[in-house]
Amino acid sequence: MSEGLCIRPATLDDVAPLLENCFSMNTVEQIQELVEKNLRIFEEGKGVQLVATVDGVAIAALTLMRREHPLEAHRAELTGLVVHPDYQRQGIARRLVEESKTYARDMGTEILEVSCRGGEVAETVYRRLGFIEWGRLPRGLVEPWGEYKVYDVVHFYQPLG
Repeated sequence: MSEGLCIRPATLDDVAPLLENCFSMNTVEQIQELVEKNLRIFEEGKGVQLVATVDGVAIAALTLMRREHPLEAHRAELTGLVVHPDYQRQGIARRLVEESKTYARDMGTEILEVSCRGGEVAETVYRRLGFIEWGRLPRGLVEPWGEYKVYDVVHFYQPLG
């Protein structure tokens, strides 16, 4: 495990490190907008964007969003789980997911959901983190940049019981 690792809600001070370490294909404006949106959601008690920091610098991120529809309010979705390559395979994704569960329970959530590209590392990671596959959409993602790539979308859930 990385020395000096801290998991906490994102702040506007994290915009530049998140751009550099996690979301390099985005613009600074896009990351700023994302963090600002997630701060509003956090203030409303509907979710949280967590960052993992090492020596105060964000090197990983994860967003938890509670579903808004009354019939789905017991569910929340995890999105945007990214760990800088230098810090992968050190349990940081696990720590982010575990911390998100604390927030999810505090919001009254009973089920966590997540989806990812089929055949990629994330699919294995989510299984190792205890998520259960509940569906797969063949050819559900097509990357619009670079080399043409098509992926299945794999849907997972995990009861918080």
